[in-house]
Amino acid sequence: MESLSTGIKGLDVLMDGGYPKGKGILITGPPGAGKTILGLHFLHRSCQEGRRCILILTRELTEDILSQARSIKLDLEPFLESGLLSIRNVFEDKMNKIKFVSKFGKGLCSVDADIIEYLSAMSSEVDVVVIDTIGVLAINYDIKEFADEFSSISIILLKNECTSLFIMDEDSYNLTHRLAGYMAFGLIRLMSQENFSSGKTKQYIYIEKMREKTVPVKYSLFDITPEGMRIIISMK
Repeated sequence: MESLSTGIKGLDVLMDGGYPKGKGILITGPPGAGKTILGLHFLHRSCQEGRRCILILTRELTEDILSQARSIKLDLEPFLESGLLSIRNVFEDKMNKIKFVSKFGKGLCSVDADIIEYLSAMSSEVDVVVIDTIGVLAINYDIKEFADEFSSISIILLKNECTSLFIMDEDSYNLTHRLAGYMAFGLIRLMSQENFSSGKTKQYIYIEKMREKTVPVKYSLFDITPEGMRIIISMK
């Protein structure tokens, strides 16, 4: 199976070349574990290799994400300027809609942050999509609605042969009975283990599922450096 580089050398090794091309991978873990950083690495490398990419944001400000990327030497702004990268910010659009509907007295019920709306208008030339985060669906929908919405998003991306990362916080993942993990082509979990006596925290990445690929069934230690994520060692 053809793969696209994750942008992280050690992770490419663990994943037999990278993310499966044209498939959707779920990234989950607790706050601050490095989920967004995984997405930034993938976008940066994909743009470097000339692929057209879209980043859909649902909770963060665009400038905050661009600032985070710059801080780990994964500057995305040149790719925005060249047109290789587009950012669709559902969160900021929602805030603008809130201002608009409030001005005319329609109330917040008129606001609908619909990711599908963005994907339906997406160019067929897009190669890579990162959605950060699909956790908002766990708040807006019940379990059946979540499954239907996530399935619709996945089908659109599969039909367009996009290699996609779905970023989802651990609480939302558990709240939706881990359905997204079953439905995605691959599942990568990030986790932390705190040593209270030393005051240090160890971070692990676990490739729980990756269809049609031979991946190690083990946890791998990683850390976040000034240049992003670095895989340190694999553990059985």
